[in-house]
Amino acid sequence: MRADSRCHRLRLLVVMILAPLFLQMLACGASETQSSSTRANLTGSWQLTTTVTSNTCGLPNAQNDPEIISLRDSSDMLYITAFSGSWGEGDPGGNTIQFTGSETSDDLGCEAAMETDGLGSFSATSITGTFVTSVSFNQDSCPGRQDCEITIDFTMTKLEECDCLDRAEFGEPASSDYVLPFPVGASYPVYQSYCCPTAGHRCQLACDFTMPIGSPVVAARGGVVRQVKEDSPDDGEGVGEHNFVHIEHEDGTAAFYAHLMQHSVSVVPGDTLETGEQFASSGNSGYSDEPHLHIQIFEDYPMAEGHDLPVNFRNADGPLDARGGLIRGETYRALQYR
Repeated sequence: MRADSRCHRLRLLVVMILAPLFLQMLACGASETQSSSTRANLTGSWQLTTTVTSNTCGLPNAQNDPEIISLRDSSDMLYITAFSGSWGEGDPGGNTIQFTGSETSDDLGCEAAMETDGLGSFSATSITGTFVTSVSFNQDSCPGRQDCEITIDFTMTKLEECDCLDRAEFGEPASSDYVLPFPVGASYPVYQSYCCPTAGHRCQLACDFTMPIGSPVVAARGGVVRQVKEDSPDDGEGVGEHNFVHIEHEDGTAAFYAHLMQHSVSVVPGDTLETGEQFASSGNSGYSDEPHLHIQIFEDYPMAEGHDLPVNFRNADGPLDARGGLIRGETYRALQYR
């Protein structure tokens, strides 16, 4: 995005308005439709697709990319959850569900309050309906801005559960065969951790590090390069077109490094790498919200989803969760290692 004009600031604000809706309506669990006199259990993982059908906030109508969202049940109410925190709550009745929520936004000093009402109907496998978001600008910080409204049609489709958390036991870091995939002394935050219920790692024991384009990427473990792709641009728009390197280790496990910078890979299949040796630069290729490095370890090569392994890093300086895994939002520094 480019920032300077008033129009762009409004675009940023509307993105902030829509993002909570796009990211926060689904979860993980079984869904059943029951009689109108019995409360339905809708908690679980869902995929959300939205269409902006009308708005007075200055954006063209558009189809949004599908997102995974979460519904969790507490005290007979459904709370819409996202990466952190929560947005709104819902109250099922019969085969309909009403969502309400409030948000505030501060876009480059312009403050706005948002009130959202949504109504949908549900079955065992889908929820469909409409959200209406009303935006009220603070005239002290946003002089001249006109209040506006956005209408969004949505569809949520039930996702099957996976055993990601059942497999997520990371062990003692000191005994790990792996080091952080960036040079000693460097520090980067975790953009997305393992088994994230509202994102691409829902069923993956993977980790994403926020890294500027061009940051060095090193081998988390030595091995033989098996496959390389490096021809996709760093525009974050190529679904399934990320640049990557596959490295097979001596015990048959394999590492997958993705979203690498275009034409930055310095190895070819058959090359051997040592632990900590640089072989590429991080980028923003493929489908990506921001520049980052994705690393995922698999039990064998060729790799297959659902056969990845829980891995921690023996030189990571930073907090770990109860399972021994890295935590989203925390920053990790690469220490010296042996």
